[in-house]
Amino acid sequence: MINALYNGSCCQRQASLSLFARRFSKHNRIHNNRCAAAQNRSTFSNTGAPHLNSTQFMKVFGAEAAKIRRDFGYPAKYHAGSFPWLLSAERQRIPMEDLDASILSAVNSVQHGASFGDRIVGASTQFFPLAARRRLAHTLNMRIARAALGTAAMDSVCDGAADVLPRVASLLSSASSGDADAAEELSHIFTRSLLARYMRDLDSLRKDNVLLALEIHSVEDARIHQLRTQTGPEEAFAALDNIGTASSTLSAGLTRQNYRYTSVLGNTHAAPCQSPSTWPGDVAAAMGGQMPVRVRVDVELMVNMRYRLIGRHDESARTIVDDDAMRNVMLTLESSFVATHQGQTSFEWRVADVDYLLSSEQRIENELVEATRVDENKFST
Repeated sequence: MINALYNGSCCQRQASLSLFARRFSKHNRIHNNRCAAAQNRSTFSNTGAPHLNSTQFMKVFGAEAAKIRRDFGYPAKYHAGSFPWLLSAERQRIPMEDLDASILSAVNSVQHGASFGDRIVGASTQFFPLAARRRLAHTLNMRIARAALGTAAMDSVCDGAADVLPRVASLLSSASSGDADAAEELSHIFTRSLLARYMRDLDSLRKDNVLLALEIHSVEDARIHQLRTQTGPEEAFAALDNIGTASSTLSAGLTRQNYRYTSVLGNTHAAPCQSPSTWPGDVAAAMGGQMPVRVRVDVELMVNMRYRLIGRHDESARTIVDDDAMRNVMLTLESSFVATHQGQTSFEWRVADVDYLLSSEQRIENELVEATRVDENKFST
């Protein structure tokens, strides 16, 4: 029955995908690149070379590029921490959405309001080996994602990530020189939180007269590293997204109080507190396309790229960081919410994270909060 649902509705859903989602189609890649070149003010290049509007920036990376000398007189922050792009020699960041952490948060988190039965379901999965849990999580979330987004969309997600990464590198490089058009286009590719994070760092570079150059020479391979889903009302997760942030409001807090959240095997489900439904029954409905779904996919890319930071001081260009190597890049893509049971079949992908930048920062913040809570409990006893 589920396979019939996949096959019968796949073409209809794929036909209504948004422009950004259609860029993720392998068969339409050449056509879409031509359309993007005609519609966007800054052109797309398969090599990922930055399209720069700043005369000064072109001068730095043009004929004088070979004359740029290295300089170690800059403040220490520029040697590694001036821009949140991982060097090839650095280890990958540790994300918050680890499989074990998701299960434990469902079992131990009273404030999320998971029912006793749902916590038992989450706890029972811990008896499986980690490798088995990862396979189960991938199978479960892939079935939910295909029911919501369509088989074709999920089959082409790796090609889409490989296509969008050079564009992201090009736009970030252009935005570092003050290109407003590049910043505007990034707002249609990044999620709101990721855009705010990068814009803040690019503003800091501009104040210090430092330019960013990200060049993607080639993408050698791409594979799905991890897959997660959110099922339930969109407003429940909109209220959950901004916990601990400046945008968290009283109304969002009240909304969170009206829902119980259960996280098992990479699927986070929200249901009204007074609802008699259970996680297994609601997830079965999601696999049948009968519930709103949002999908997050971590795509691991093997990339041949160059990352440079170049400063302009005293009318001379100085290389601060120059990392030209083959390295893994983790690109997290997030779909919009899709409610196929309500007739909504169109959706778009956005880049939600790069190399777990936001996820790792949220993990560290949560660990600090938890450590503070433990210390307070010790003093109180």
